[in-house]
Amino acid sequence: MGLEADRGEEISPAVLQSPIMTQASSTCTLHFYYNMYGEDSELSVLLKEGSRTTTLWWLAGYNGDVWHHSEVVIGRTPQDFSLLFQASGNFDKLGHVAVDDIDFTNCSLPEPQLWCSEGTFTCNNSVCVDPSRVCDFSDDCGDRSDEINCEKQGVVERCSFEQGTCSWEDSDMDTPGGEWRRRRGEEGWPDHGPPRDHTQNTAAGHYITPGTHLTEKGQTSEILSKTLLPSFNCTVRFFFFSMSDASAQLMARSRTQMSGTDDKMLWIREKTHSYSWQRAKVTFSSSVISKIAFRYELQGAQRGIVALDDVTFSKECIFDPENSKLPETSPTHSPHTSSNTPPLTTAPMNPCQDNEFFCRKSAGKVCIPATLQCDYHPDCPDGEDEAGCGPCTFENDQCLWSDASDGPAKWQRQKASNNTEPPTDHTTQTGFYMTVKLSLGSTQAEAKLLSPPLQPSSPYCQLLFHFHISPGSTGSLRVLMQQAEGGEAILWSRSHNTVSHWTSEHLPIGLFKQPSKVWFSSISKTAGASSATWDHVVAVDDISFINCETSYEPPALSSYGCTFEDGLCVWVQGAEDELDWRSASGPTETPNTGPAGDHTNGTGKYLYIESSHPSEKENKAQLMSLLLPPAGQKGYCFRFWYHMFGATVGSLRMFLKTADSLDKTLVWQQSGSKGDVWLLAQSHVTLQRVHQVILEGTVGGEAGDIAIDDISLVFGPCPDSGLCDFEEDSCNWLQTTSDDFDWIRHSGSTLNPNTGPESDHTTNTPTGHYYYLPSSMDDQAGQKALMLSPLYPESKGSCVQLWYHMYGEGMGTLNVYQQSEDGQEILIFSQAGDQGRLWRLAQASLLPRIQPYRIVVEGVKAGPTTEGDMAFDDVQLTDAQCPPHGVCDFENSFCSWTNLGDGADQGDWLLGAGASPNPNTGPTVDHTTNSSSGHYIYVDSSVGEWGDVSYLVSDVFQPSSRGHCLTFWYHMYGSHVGTLNIYVSDRKIHVGGNEEGYLKWTKTGNKGDQWLQDSVSVKHEEAFWFVFAYQKGMSTGGDVALDDITIHPSSCYTEPPVPPSTNNDVRSVGLAVGLTLLIGIIICIFLYMLNRKQKNQSTIFDNELDTPSPTQRETRGELGYDFSFFNKLYEPSPHANEDSSDA
Repeated sequence: MGLEADRGEEISPAVLQSPIMTQASSTCTLHFYYNMYGEDSELSVLLKEGSRTTTLWWLAGYNGDVWHHSEVVIGRTPQDFSLLFQASGNFDKLGHVAVDDIDFTNCSLPEPQLWCSEGTFTCNNSVCVDPSRVCDFSDDCGDRSDEINCEKQGVVERCSFEQGTCSWEDSDMDTPGGEWRRRRGEEGWPDHGPPRDHTQNTAAGHYITPGTHLTEKGQTSEILSKTLLPSFNCTVRFFFFSMSDASAQLMARSRTQMSGTDDKMLWIREKTHSYSWQRAKVTFSSSVISKIAFRYELQGAQRGIVALDDVTFSKECIFDPENSKLPETSPTHSPHTSSNTPPLTTAPMNPCQDNEFFCRKSAGKVCIPATLQCDYHPDCPDGEDEAGCGPCTFENDQCLWSDASDGPAKWQRQKASNNTEPPTDHTTQTGFYMTVKLSLGSTQAEAKLLSPPLQPSSPYCQLLFHFHISPGSTGSLRVLMQQAEGGEAILWSRSHNTVSHWTSEHLPIGLFKQPSKVWFSSISKTAGASSATWDHVVAVDDISFINCETSYEPPALSSYGCTFEDGLCVWVQGAEDELDWRSASGPTETPNTGPAGDHTNGTGKYLYIESSHPSEKENKAQLMSLLLPPAGQKGYCFRFWYHMFGATVGSLRMFLKTADSLDKTLVWQQSGSKGDVWLLAQSHVTLQRVHQVILEGTVGGEAGDIAIDDISLVFGPCPDSGLCDFEEDSCNWLQTTSDDFDWIRHSGSTLNPNTGPESDHTTNTPTGHYYYLPSSMDDQAGQKALMLSPLYPESKGSCVQLWYHMYGEGMGTLNVYQQSEDGQEILIFSQAGDQGRLWRLAQASLLPRIQPYRIVVEGVKAGPTTEGDMAFDDVQLTDAQCPPHGVCDFENSFCSWTNLGDGADQGDWLLGAGASPNPNTGPTVDHTTNSSSGHYIYVDSSVGEWGDVSYLVSDVFQPSSRGHCLTFWYHMYGSHVGTLNIYVSDRKIHVGGNEEGYLKWTKTGNKGDQWLQDSVSVKHEEAFWFVFAYQKGMSTGGDVALDDITIHPSSCYTEPPVPPSTNNDVRSVGLAVGLTLLIGIIICIFLYMLNRKQKNQSTIFDNELDTPSPTQRETRGELGYDFSFFNKLYEPSPHANEDSSDA
């Protein structure tokens, strides 16, 4: 399309109009080719919106008889519009104007998306926009939602110049008359400014231009921003218009002195000729206060058209609310001559695009995507893309961590020296760290160390820092995080001192989607104005972030396992504790406690807590995993091996903790000595949130080393051990439907007070599961609830064991039956009434059978009460016979005997073999095998103080008309042997205040290096238990040992012999005996029939069960009872038949 001139006269302009177009995006660009031949030719491109016409592009004069390409950004046009090509000229001479190949690019509005990727801005119309283009006065969404609520986006300082120049101010470095001026497009065009602004994209909009009185080379025009506080990665975005050649420069500088002598070049105009508004962005950092200076400088006598519009600062830019003046210097030249240009420190020019970050410190041109800046992973060769984003060693500066304290306590950067506390930093030992300084005379103050803005993170993000709290400190250290709703959350706290100079902490932060801040808070105290010394020193150093990049994916689950042969793997020491887990190979430093070698191969490494000095009782050591992913549908099995052996072993616990909570959930624990052996612990984890596992050991005393080894994590439930612990489900046990109630699977305390367990038996925690039968005031005596086990093959099992809990004044009866497949049932265990606030072990021998069978657990109500909740847990069948009740040779375990523990005494009885580790005391062989490989139990006299007591407690025994005989072998050899006592106690005695019971036997002092036997006869009217109590002598050399204990229902003493009788006496006695037997048989038959009638009346007929209903219940002639005294005991307990008076 062209305009031809061949006559010598002036004609009216020729106009070529486009079709009506509907809206245009902010990036809409017109491309075309033009050919202008003729000296007086003119060509312009106009934007027509309704009645308003705005010039977009223009050109005049001779441009050669060739085709030229041009483009012009139309910009955001929110209404219908059309474009006009207008050509005119004085055609005294031949010439022409022509256009061709008109094209439009990027003009359609962005398309809505189903979802926006992480880190992008989501518009109200579901369009996704790069965050760097939010709140920059450019409608990139198409509905302007990216340009509203900018203060909430953190963009506070922004100026469109529509209402004035905002906080921008003139500079003293200007050439007189060179001040920047605010103009409208319609008044600036064509001599002083472009025909349209950027904000409104119309001639009515405003922008700023350099002073119009600049006429000589070197003259300048400057405009300055408001004062910035020290800021890192502060980004300035602006739009500029440039229609001039190289005779003038437009640049952006960072200024830290009023004279400009230390200016750093941030940006310089690269294109000298453009018909459109161009977008520019510059990122800089400053550790001192500064201003941004836009500077225009003439390089020749002719100036072009230059303008600025829509200047915005990112949220990383921190402005001084007081707009303080920059420091002054003394310029050596007059500011009004061409020689006054201040020397310039030129930073590397930014060769990167708007969506890229310039690695200024790295050699060569290195540009990385802007989205990689502050993403918790260094992408520049020298890592400058992550500088000031949170990590800091404080060696060079504070990395934009700032003191935000209001009171007298302040965080300050401190150089380590022999005169500082601590005397070393963590990074180099001689470098810098941040510490709290408190003015003397202040009684209490809080110091806050605030981070720079932290970018969105992954759910696995953890904050790693190193801290120091001086011994005797009266203060504390906390870590808090800004929440999205404006509040704050405490992530971590500690108030006691650190053992070493520096302690590390891996603190879970987790996922946050919006930029946030964390801060260290320390509340400190001093002794008052008269105090001459500090009593509170808190310091922080080497802050970094682990696994925080949003692209982070956790490793395979097996990667969290560890044998500790080469360190801690992905496990870290906790910092809310007093101790660290130590690595060891072979025995620990403390004798007679801890393992002799590791579990992996016996010669490798393991972790343990050292219980001897300087460790103190109740000190803790935590080992924490890095954050783990959600457990998944089937969960995973967490397994580890542990060793707990010694006279004063504390506890070992396993916790689960989510990344967004301070609370830990206890899922497993053990306390006290478990023997000199490695034991397996396992827990099925099903937590569906990002979490970590914490293993916590607690010191019980000086001989209480606890060790762990060989951690593994495997997908799915833990392997079946044959124990039904009800942790996952009901283990295929069934509720009957013909009874009155159901057993309820539960965890933690029951709802009724003064009854029921507080934790399960398996894990000994409130999160473990068991089944219980609740009580209520609506209960009636005799009402029942039954549960049936799966059907077992007739060849499986010789002994059944279960743990039960029967605590409460209104307790009913717990019955256990062996039920054959055809429904025949035999009662094998029964207990009634309050049995104390503890889990007890019940076991019974299974009768011979010729068909599959079940175990039935029946709870029978005693009547209306809220104090009758009964429970059972941990049901197991064993192929070994139930051991005799009260008999133990200690070859494999303590049998049914248990250490009292739980703080009631000062030490545990230990399982030993061979010579005692203490010289000149204790046995060298056991009694059972008379060899050094046989086992016995003993008290270690090297542990504790004179008078300390160690208790060993038996199971509970039912009263017998024949009494009971306790027989045992003991060994008391050494120069400082104390006293060994035997007590008998029952619940009434114990509740009455006599915790030990009645003394039945005592021995004191050295009895020689020999095993001695003795017996104690007991005839008690209540259910009772035996207690061995050893009271330590004055010093070491006082080991006492026990072996081969037996308890049987009879007196220990034989009856006196009967004198010889005459034949008549014999006949008389025979007749009397015969009559007695006959009467006894008649009574037995009568009692049997009566008992059978009663049993038949109580028979349960269950026609609704999918299993055979019992048709007859028989009662074993002799019932076996077996009760454990402590809930932590889990060794098989002996069982023996007693006479009918025990039933």
